Amino acid sequence: MSLSASPTAAPHGVGLARATFIDSGRPTAAAGEFAGTPDRRLDVMIWYPSEHAQAEPVEDAPVAGGSRWPLVIYSHGTGGTPDNASHIAKHLARHGYVVAAAAYPLTSSVSVASREAGELQLSDAGNQPGDVSFIIDSLLAHPQFGAAIDADRIGSTGISLGAVTSYFLSYGMQTRDARIGANAMIATADPPYAALSFGLGFDGTLHADVPVPALIFAGTRDVFDSTTGGPYAYYARLRSPRYHVMIEGAPHVWFGDRTDVPADGVNPDCGWFEEHAPGMDLPLCEERGGLIDPLRQKAIVQSVILAFFDAYLKEDGKALQQLRTADEDFDEVKLVYEDQGTI
Repeated sequence: MSLSASPTAAPHGVGLARATFIDSGRPTAAAGEFAGTPDRRLDVMIWYPSEHAQAEPVEDAPVAGGSRWPLVIYSHGTGGTPDNASHIAKHLARHGYVVAAAAYPLTSSVSVASREAGELQLSDAGNQPGDVSFIIDSLLAHPQFGAAIDADRIGSTGISLGAVTSYFLSYGMQTRDARIGANAMIATADPPYAALSFGLGFDGTLHADVPVPALIFAGTRDVFDSTTGGPYAYYARLRSPRYHVMIEGAPHVWFGDRTDVPADGVNPDCGWFEEHAPGMDLPLCEERGGLIDPLRQKAIVQSVILAFFDAYLKEDGKALQQLRTADEDFDEVKLVYEDQGTI
């Protein structure tokens, strides 16, 4: 089938800004060659609606006026960067969202602390929901963006470890931020299972049984998810409204900006395992072909995530209907959902 139209038109250009926020109330732990600091530095990229007509984002372009825009916070995965899923950020910004993403202090490959450390410290992920809350506070008080953001319409998304961060931001009793009105989690297995298995710093965090709308993306060729149980357990745990979107032939790395297609139909996820976990039994790495086109995978994510946030942050009934029929619009999608009727 042809790609589904977005629920709303895309009238905006995209602006891009950068900011550094320092949280003096929480420390960054020592790691490797990094001695630790009494504060947390968050270098943030911000995409937002602007009135220019350029195809690509324009740095420091004026924010489009006439409205207060919903805010969505994106969280990167292990060793990631704020802009490693810029296709999502730009798509949302074109459709009337401010999207902010930080380089987390000890789990990003480009943060000041992790570069000084010479290694990543995954246990610091337990501090990342607090980082998101601080970013929200900082943006709402920001001289440029404070007046442009609707504080009553805030969402969260993330890929892999970033989806774990996003999960605990809404559904961790000790870590949740009640301002999050909708949560889209991409390419992660059950976050509590992952947190315990890999020492992510969420020990003792209890589940918050709250009805924050949830969207879960997964791929049938995601090697990372296949090693950690897949997403079904946490979909079952969450309250409605909840949506589970399985994309046929989708690997892990193409949910972000990567588009590289290995030779001979090899799953692009497998290179990481060859380097970091040689000899591991990975049936998905034995299969050849059957992969979705990487740009098609991104187009599905863009369409569905926009429909989700439009439905639950903008209360758009047409977007809700598009979300409910994603499996009719995209042949590659299997959709399971439970919601609470019309908006």
